Parts: sequence; structure tokens; C-alpha cells
Amino acid sequence: MGPGFDTLRLLLSLWVFTLHSFVVCWGAESAGEFAANPFHRILITPVLPMFFIVSGYLVTGSALRTQNTLTFLSFRALRIGPALIVEVTLSAMVLGPWLTEKSLLEYFSDPLFARYFLNITGNLHFFLPGLFESNPVSGIVNLNLWTLKPEFYCYLLISLLMFSKVIFNRRYFTLLGLVVLIAAAAYVVRGKNLHNFLAVVDWKFLILAFILGCLAYHWNHRIIVNRGRAMTAVLIACFAFMHPSLIIFGLLAVTYLVVYIGTCKLYLPGFLRDGDYSYGIYLFGFPIQQTLVHFLPSGLTNGFTVLALGLPLTVAFAILSWTLVEKPTLKLKKRFKRSYQSVTPAPIADTH
Repeated sequence: MGPGFDTLRLLLSLWVFTLHSFVVCWGAESAGEFAANPFHRILITPVLPMFFIVSGYLVTGSALRTQNTLTFLSFRALRIGPALIVEVTLSAMVLGPWLTEKSLLEYFSDPLFARYFLNITGNLHFFLPGLFESNPVSGIVNLNLWTLKPEFYCYLLISLLMFSKVIFNRRYFTLLGLVVLIAAAAYVVRGKNLHNFLAVVDWKFLILAFILGCLAYHWNHRIIVNRGRAMTAVLIACFAFMHPSLIIFGLLAVTYLVVYIGTCKLYLPGFLRDGDYSYGIYLFGFPIQQTLVHFLPSGLTNGFTVLALGLPLTVAFAILSWTLVEKPTLKLKKRFKRSYQSVTPAPIADTH
């Protein structure tokens, strides 16, 4: 893994947090007007695909190192599950009872309360009884959780490809990637909806971005990275994301950018070098932003205030999550490594 991937994930999580700082103050209608501007799409559309490209790149490396489907899934569960369980539980058991407009009896007896815990399984539920109903983004506790479903789909895909051995064969996997690209191009040509909301890429294209990241890992030894090509990729991505019909070109361009940035040594402040805080920022950011909007007086409810107050709080929660939850549970990987420690990883095959 290149030295820049962890930094890139952190920057992407901060990018999402910054955008949401304004969205939670504007509400859906004003945010939609902002997103309708082609130049503003450049700020919105690339961020989640880049997250999924990074994930595809790194997860493919994990799959090739473990070469065991159950071990791979165990590693993914250890990385995603514990912090997610903590965030969902804190939202339902602490934030909800604290801020709900309902009585505690009404809150805990409402079916929405019990359903919210299904987020842990990837069954998405955004609402808790009586929570944030007066906010501009009404009722939504954690919008970021919607990406869990495509992420789980991606892990299922990798598991199937490991079981079938396709992921271990560069030629077969590349052929599969080309088929997916052609299918995606046909989807675009047929004029299908390419975005979920507010210029955010549809989940199917997030899976495509993940597959592009997988392909980039397979062919990283052939990808020539330099600053000139990276700048060209930036220009292509900006133009492509301004025009929805060119989305595939945009995804290809940012795939190159991800690989380029991943190979760079990027500076981080000392307190951010000691852990992987990107997941915690992504998980805890939106509930904290919604809470600030709930308490701020109307004259101070703006994106800059939410960003200034919310970012330190969210980083603090992310550091606590990493230190107390994520890092300790990741140490359990050692138990699963025993199943393949005696196996020397085979090189990626071009043919059988």
C-alpha cells in the first residue's frame, strides 16, 4: 500500500464533513439548487467514488494476501462492525432520548427505535422517534449510513470472486471489469438515473468505482504515475463530472488520481498520524452536525459555524473511536491469521 492512501481517506472524510456542514443548514431544496450548478457538481460528485476506489484498491490487496474467504470476511467485519455498533447504539440510546420531542415512554416503544438497530446489518433506517424533526434536514439522524449497503455488496462481490478464484487471475478479473464497464456504458446511454440525490453518484456507480479500484491494484505495476498525468486527470474529471453522461470518464480519471495520491507522501499534523480516523469522522460526523443545528440559534445556523464547531468535536469522537474501539478489535486479526500463516501467497496469475 502506498503511503498516501490513509491520508487520502482522511481528506475524503473531511471533504464529506465540509459538504454536509452546509447541507444540514440549507435543507434539501437549497442544497438541490446548489447541486444543480454544473460547477458545483465538481465539489460533490467525485468524493464518494474516490472513497470506493480506495476501498477497492486496498480490499483487493487484503483478499490476495489472505487467500481465504472466511478470513477476508472476518477482517472486514472487524474493521466495519465495532465502530458502527457503537455509533448506532449511541445515537439510539443517548442522542435520541436526550433530544427527542417525544416522551421517553413514547420514544422507546416506537417501532422506529428498534428498527434503527438494523443499521448494524446494513438494513438502512435513518429516523429515530421525534429526533431532529425541526431541522432543515428533517428527521435524518445519520445520512452517511446509506453507503453501507453498496459497501456490503462490494464485500460480497469480492468474496464470490475469491471463492471462484477469479480475483486471483489478472486476465479473468480484467475481462470481468471490462464487461462491467460496457454494462455501465449501456446504462448511461439508455438515459438511466445516474445520481441518487444532490449530485451524489448512484450506488451502482459506486460499485463500479470499487471495481475500478480492484483493477487498479491488479495493474498497479503498469500504471505510470507522474504530476503531469495527474493534472490531466484532474481536468478530465472536472469536465466529466459537470456532464452526467460522461460519468464513466470521470470515474476512470479519479481512479488514476487515487493511485497517484496513494503513491505520494502527504504531510499530516502529528496528532492525526497515530491512527486511522477517517471511518470515525465519516460515522459520527452527521449526527454531530444535526445536533449542532438543533441547538444553534437561527442567526448562527450556517455552514461555517457548523464546520468550525463540529469538526473538532467529530475528530475527537473519531480519535476515541479508534483508540477505544477500532484499534483494539483490529488486534483480533491475529487470531484469524493463523489459518493462512503457513500459506505463501501465490502471485497474481495472468492465465491458468
